[in-house]
Amino acid sequence: MSAWWSGLSERDRRMLSIGGVVVAVLLFWALWFDPLLQSRRSLADSVKQAEADLVYMQAASQRLAAMQSSGSASVFDRGGRSLLALADASAREAQLANVLKRIEPVSAGRVSVWLEAAPFDAMAGWLEQLQNRYGIRAEEFSVSLAAAPGQVDARIVLVDPAN
Repeated sequence: MSAWWSGLSERDRRMLSIGGVVVAVLLFWALWFDPLLQSRRSLADSVKQAEADLVYMQAASQRLAAMQSSGSASVFDRGGRSLLALADASAREAQLANVLKRIEPVSAGRVSVWLEAAPFDAMAGWLEQLQNRYGIRAEEFSVSLAAAPGQVDARIVLVDPAN
């Protein structure tokens, strides 16, 4: 290698030296410095997002504390109706009256509902409405296919978390 280098003209040695330095600088930039800058930008973006999340959570915490101090245990307006009455009325609103076979209380804050040959989409929409409007959720859910396509037989235990 030394003989090869000595055999080069002064101009070639200078060009190879300059080229080697340029390649070393480019490799340093591409393999170390640029990834470091990208990581730093990514971390800065993460910090900004976390700060925005913190501001949102602090505001939400203050709203929740205000709701709690005002004595409001629930934001759902049930019109003074029991879980049994809400389940019955909302099932009828969801066009499930003809498939609603039985509703009976299980315990305080729990009722069982039996549906036969219920359209699955209507039943799913009804359960979503109960959750969104009244805070009532399905604790147990047993479904089997009915005779017609898209229809199911279901036994659902609804729970009122406020009780």
